[in-house]
Amino acid sequence: MIFRIELRRSIAPWAGLAVLAVALAFLFLLSGPWWKVPAPWTAHATTAALWVRFLLQFLWPIVVGAGAIQGMRDARSGMVELLGTTSRPGWQRAARLAGAVGGLSALGFLLVFAVGAAEVLAHGGFFSVGFVPVLLVGTLGVVAGSWLGLAVGRLLPHPLTAPGLAVVSLVVTILCWMALEPGLQPLLPVRAGVLAPALAEPRGMMVTTAGSLDLGQSVWFLGLAATGFLLLAANSVRTRLLSLVPMAAGVAIALPLLPATQADVLTIDTTAAEKVCDGPICVSKLHADRLAALAAPGREALALLAKLPGAPTRVEERTGPTPFDRAPPRAADVVYLDFQLNNGLLTADAATLRLAIVSGAGVPTCTRPSAADLPDQGARMITAAYFTGELKRLPEYGGGWLRDKFSTVERLWTTFRALPPDVQLARVAATRQALLTCQGDPLTKLVSP
Repeated sequence: MIFRIELRRSIAPWAGLAVLAVALAFLFLLSGPWWKVPAPWTAHATTAALWVRFLLQFLWPIVVGAGAIQGMRDARSGMVELLGTTSRPGWQRAARLAGAVGGLSALGFLLVFAVGAAEVLAHGGFFSVGFVPVLLVGTLGVVAGSWLGLAVGRLLPHPLTAPGLAVVSLVVTILCWMALEPGLQPLLPVRAGVLAPALAEPRGMMVTTAGSLDLGQSVWFLGLAATGFLLLAANSVRTRLLSLVPMAAGVAIALPLLPATQADVLTIDTTAAEKVCDGPICVSKLHADRLAALAAPGREALALLAKLPGAPTRVEERTGPTPFDRAPPRAADVVYLDFQLNNGLLTADAATLRLAIVSGAGVPTCTRPSAADLPDQGARMITAAYFTGELKRLPEYGGGWLRDKFSTVERLWTTFRALPPDVQLARVAATRQALLTCQGDPLTKLVSP
């Protein structure tokens, strides 16, 4: 009965509604990175959960601020002394209030994911249990933030406490997020960055949180939640000081467990990335429906490449997160296709898939994504044309690179075709080696005098 009363008379329903409304406004009214390659949030349930965790950099301050507003209730109503004379232990009242506010804040967070899960189902996405730890740890972080806000509001019942705490939480959360986001200039180390519940953008559809991160954050958020609850229930200076012990213990235990580098925060989702093969042609379980379309052109492309010394013998989908600041990984015996970054391949026909495999003589670009240059792309176009007999723009990033320089590549292709067949083969082999090592100008190796 008392719990139901707290649900009605507290800020709890509004806190949960604010979390839900703000998150859905971000997801559906902004065309943010959650809609885009290489990690659209409708492709995989775990990816949806990671994007909801990303949004906690804005949602967590709302939760903390709402808790602070509710924590000031007794002081605003002038009932502190009256409640202190009652025989009922303070922790019982605190438990009902914390349960209502923290529970509905967590429910709002879970409903955001429920919407994401519905979007995954509607778009024919992939489900695996990888989203469970991502979601549970995030929920624990929401509850801990709510209880921390309740405690601070009770201890500092000033009109500026709630907005001030929300702003401080926002600044701290963004600083923590910056420590996890590649390409930024962080002010905090990674281990400090993961003390907030928000995560960086997922850089692929087949990643999930590392076990060390889940374990360390769980310990930390449990300690923070325990301190928040004990401070909410404490009635003396001594008990308030003792209430800080769980938080101190939590951070002391968690820090050695938490990942120390950005690369260790997320790991490959082994369920989604599991190989599904047809002979030498393999894709991930996430994209198993593409295996039938890839099998025939993949074998044809391997047969074309077989004339090269040390030719590749397999075609595989690359399952790791997509690096945006460096060239993709490569191997001499495997041709990697990146369906995450180059999502046009998910609907490509056999000719386009074959072209993607033989481009660069089976080797990917040596430039970072979105930074194509003429020597790299030109060399990979010409080597692809050597095997197919026709010069085409490569099916990468929508095929839009170097439109204004395609005439230059055509002229170089004409020069290359005038060479004797044995010279052409030798130069394609040398270009392949240059692309494997990312040393030298691959275009010069093709068309140098």
